[in-house]
Amino acid sequence: MSQNKNSLPKEKSNRIVLFVDLRDSTDILVNFEQGIYRKTEGQSESGFTYEKFLLDVHETSYKELYLGHENTYAEIYGDGVMGVFPEDNTKYILENIYRLSRRMRIYNDSPGVDVSKPRIDIGCGITVGKVSFVYYALDERHHAVGHCIHEAARIEGVSGLYDARILVSDRFLNFAEGFLNSDPRFSYRFIDRVLLKGFREPLTLFELLLDNDPRFEIKKNSIPLYSEAYSKYREKKWEAAKEIFYQIYREYGLGLGAVMAKRCDILASRAPTPDWNGIWELNDK
Repeated sequence: MSQNKNSLPKEKSNRIVLFVDLRDSTDILVNFEQGIYRKTEGQSESGFTYEKFLLDVHETSYKELYLGHENTYAEIYGDGVMGVFPEDNTKYILENIYRLSRRMRIYNDSPGVDVSKPRIDIGCGITVGKVSFVYYALDERHHAVGHCIHEAARIEGVSGLYDARILVSDRFLNFAEGFLNSDPRFSYRFIDRVLLKGFREPLTLFELLLDNDPRFEIKKNSIPLYSEAYSKYREKKWEAAKEIFYQIYREYGLGLGAVMAKRCDILASRAPTPDWNGIWELNDK
């Protein structure tokens, strides 16, 4: 993947940062090493290797994130990709994520998945912040540096906890809200107010919803009930909030409901300070 050095800003500038990662990659690697995936008709004797699988991930999904836009910077991290985009590329990012999700679903519906090859499950984290580009003589490349780079990676890291594929910060939502509200293929829902591990300032997390996700309507329909539960959670009405969160889990099958219900139990057993404002400190990356 080439870099256009002339397109990279010389000074620190506001950028949209997206971090995408393959979920359960360690388990997938172990499965390959243990020969879980069987060779099917038409495959070579060497079968389908983990290395070939990663190439499939990049070719069928991640490729949508680094199509050569002159103002886009992308870097591959093994089974993940980090992309840095100008602020005016919001629609470009949304369209590429939409294509990524569609291609991933087509791949997962193809013959041989779960038999000769694993399915692709990808998590995304998106935020906005100041980024600078530093040239490293060691590999003769520019690399993106900034607080928001780590923030995007942390957001992606907790997306699975919330049973979400694409988590975004409120700062990105401020950029994207106009596009999301004008395009019926997209929607979003509030998730939580958190303090990410290693960070000092809290942020608000939202889930970006796409209509090519089978649970698109389910998640949209759960929004009013989740809002009611979260309001009671903020009011420290733990039992009432817990019951509604579990209702969301039972009726909609959303793991987020179970996660928040268990949190109510934790808070009920160790009452927070009077000035508690609902912000939850996450201990995982």
